Amino acid sequence: MCIIASTVVETTCLSMRFMFSGAHRVRFSGVYGNIHGHNYDITIRLCVNGRRTLIMDIDKVRHEIQGIISAFDGKYIKSMNEETRELTPNEYVEIPCIPEGATGECLAWYLMDKVLDVLRNMGISEITETQVVVCDSPINCFESSSLLST
Repeated sequence: MCIIASTVVETTCLSMRFMFSGAHRVRFSGVYGNIHGHNYDITIRLCVNGRRTLIMDIDKVRHEIQGIISAFDGKYIKSMNEETRELTPNEYVEIPCIPEGATGECLAWYLMDKVLDVLRNMGISEITETQVVVCDSPINCFESSSLLST
């Protein structure tokens, strides 16, 4: 038997892609325990309810988010509790994560928090769903998603 939904919820979304190169390590992993780099591919998706012809000025939002992403380029991504005595503060970006190192999941949630801050600071309140996808290779991606009530 096939059941067809009686209620359809439509959304309009925009997606923005960003890229940067950075390094990290996850000490509990034999494979990823050494410092290694990635060319990160970040997708940020913002959605509103209904069919829309314009959600927001994508250039203004992109500019604000690019400022956050650019801080990671060419840097070591460090967990807040991770020991990195060999690095100076201008060589790393610190994010909340496990002491063993910064994971893709932690980076996705860190960027989610920053994107939500940008939207709040810009007075954009109609967003109902936000998604951040962090890909560190063509086959590994980490996602965070927030459903927001308006």
